[in-house]
Amino acid sequence: MTTTLPAIPGCDEDLVRIARRAYDSPGRHYHAWSHIEACLAEFAQAQQEMHISEPRTVLIALLFHDAVYVAGRRDNEALSAQLAGDAMARHSDASVHERSAVGELILLTAHHHAHLSLPGDAAIFLDIDLAVLGVDEAAYRAYADGVRQEFVPSAVTPEAFAEGRSRFLRGLLDQPHIYLTDWMRSRREASARTNIARELQELAG
Repeated sequence: MTTTLPAIPGCDEDLVRIARRAYDSPGRHYHAWSHIEACLAEFAQAQQEMHISEPRTVLIALLFHDAVYVAGRRDNEALSAQLAGDAMARHSDASVHERSAVGELILLTAHHHAHLSLPGDAAIFLDIDLAVLGVDEAAYRAYADGVRQEFVPSAVTPEAFAEGRSRFLRGLLDQPHIYLTDWMRSRREASARTNIARELQELAG
């Protein structure tokens, strides 16, 4: 099964198939292929409105950034980066530099709120991944519920999830800005802060 990709020269369809297959693993409610489709839509818009220095690198990183995902594991990002690198080595003409750059982008997603300043492509990539924080209330609730279903009860208790999730959300709100680019801030910052504050209240419930 494939999906329509933004027109990026050299992005082999085999990469899409490998990534798509990875997202069929069990236990996914938010970190599923639908999240990647949403990221691809944001990427297409970013291409029209922003300068992306290495668009294929960003696109492939988006395709694979949650390819390996087991709720509660600490090596999801590293394993996703490894899968991307292996797939690129077998099914693309990507250079060693490009494979490394894709892996570095994916690893950034392990600590979103630790990055207050990054160069252009990395900032765009991370903002696209977190675009869901600034969607409308109904879509945000679906996202938050999907994340919860991934963790409870398979990985943690409801109480442990609420504590960890609240810590993550407070970390985002404590930053001077959630998004790294002016492009995403102007579109999503205000609604993201509203959504996060509301979820924190509900978690404290």
